[in-house]
Amino acid sequence: MTRGFLRQMVGELRPIIEAGGYASPATEPRPHPSLREALHSAGRQALIVEYKRAAPGSSGHPLPQYRIDEFLDRLRGAPVAGLSCLTAAPHFQGSPSDLRELTRNDPRPALFKDFVIDPRQVDCAARSGASAILLLASLPRAGIEVPLAGLADRAHALGLEVLLELHAPDELDWVDRVPADLIGVNVRNLDTLEIDRATASATLGALSHRTAVVGLSGVTGPETAEWFWRRGADAILVGSAVARSEDPLRFLASLRGPGEGHHG
Repeated sequence: MTRGFLRQMVGELRPIIEAGGYASPATEPRPHPSLREALHSAGRQALIVEYKRAAPGSSGHPLPQYRIDEFLDRLRGAPVAGLSCLTAAPHFQGSPSDLRELTRNDPRPALFKDFVIDPRQVDCAARSGASAILLLASLPRAGIEVPLAGLADRAHALGLEVLLELHAPDELDWVDRVPADLIGVNVRNLDTLEIDRATASATLGALSHRTAVVGLSGVTGPETAEWFWRRGADAILVGSAVARSEDPLRFLASLRGPGEGHHG
């Protein structure tokens, strides 16, 4: 693919950033709770649930639309350690305002999930109440101009943690090049939007000695959650399947193995 999805996203995000799309107003000052510590405190098989408005490449069907308060009501009493908010506008219909509302109304740590290519997005994450940002190891191939390590350093200077996302084994060297607090492995190739579990499995295998490893994408039920647990993930992030579930509490409880305690 000569021009994949990531390169397209980078091209579409640059004018949005330059036009002030991430120049969001500050929230009331509050400490950033640690996402890493929240996942650790939840014990094995911690869950992060994502608020998203659209999911290109997932199933071809639109996601049910929930307001932030409705989203949080659906999670009440569920075993959820942290939250994620997809803030990218192109293709995902997201906005930093979603994250601001989320963090104002829930004390759990929240991940600023976006295609972060510019320090202004990191600043926006901090102003919007995020606890962590997502950095994609695949983005340098898409032509970003700011080094990932520089974006991570900016996040840490603002009191944010960094979740570094990998997909393929050839991205593993980024673990030593980017000061990250958590490592994520996505089963989806973000350049093609295709699920590739074999490649992700090899990447997870190479991270078996590490802690704070998060499984990303492709969790549709207990079997796909178990796929991550068997490969050593400490946590998983789930979004579309929760949005589509008629009983989100039961669904989320089903993602954790027998004997794993529930956390509200």
